[in-house]
Amino acid sequence: MEEWKTLKLDSSYRPIQIISGFEAFCMVYMDRANVVEIYDDAFYNSATKKFPVPSVIALKRYVRKGRLRLRCNRRNVFWRDRYTCQYCGDVFANSELTIDHVTPRSRGGPKVWENVVASCRKCNQKKGSMLPYEAHMHPLKPPMQPSAYIFHTVERKRIHPKWLPYLKSYEVPNFDE
Repeated sequence: MEEWKTLKLDSSYRPIQIISGFEAFCMVYMDRANVVEIYDDAFYNSATKKFPVPSVIALKRYVRKGRLRLRCNRRNVFWRDRYTCQYCGDVFANSELTIDHVTPRSRGGPKVWENVVASCRKCNQKKGSMLPYEAHMHPLKPPMQPSAYIFHTVERKRIHPKWLPYLKSYEVPNFDE
């Protein structure tokens, strides 16, 4: 059985999260959300009825959310740097990249967005525990915290066309570049 995903909006139609279609169906059934869009070709079947799978739902209450932040972890750093070594500029597979601390941990450099970059193993070993000016190796782009829209971690091909009208005012990344 294919797992359908549903875009969950708050009561002001602001995107909150991507959830499973079944979880969305349950929220609608329990009267916690309204169906906004349905999939044309997806249904949940009971013994006597056929229920369409919601593709977009809106909660019946407003969700107060603080500023979202992406965690500074390996996957997100590689995504931010587009799987490109920030020293030599070559693109690598996930398994061939490491995280380099621009100011090394041995010199008090913290693991924060502004201090870590994706690096290939060769460049990371070459830089070692030196500062960029000592190694004559500076990152191609200054490391910065990326914006935290929930769709950065979703590939463009997994964003259903029925979701797009609800994402227009939000940054949807172009993974084709």
